[in-house]
Amino acid sequence: MQEIEFYCKKCKKSMKMSYALTGNDSALVMNGIFLRCHTNKCCRSLTLKNFTEEKVKTGADAHGKYYL
Repeated sequence: MQEIEFYCKKCKKSMKMSYALTGNDSALVMNGIFLRCHTNKCCRSLTLKNFTEEKVKTGADAHGKYYL
């Protein structure tokens, strides 16, 4: 897995954002970035706070998808 793609947990659609893994498990991942789902039906938005690369890797499935 070289890249993690982010998906909406509510509507299961892509957030059109991905993260390239660096190998440093204690590194913060996109700290303070505001994410918003792009579908017309879903109005979900969130901010990543204190997400480490290790947490993102363990939460991703076998295909590199992480549902937020």
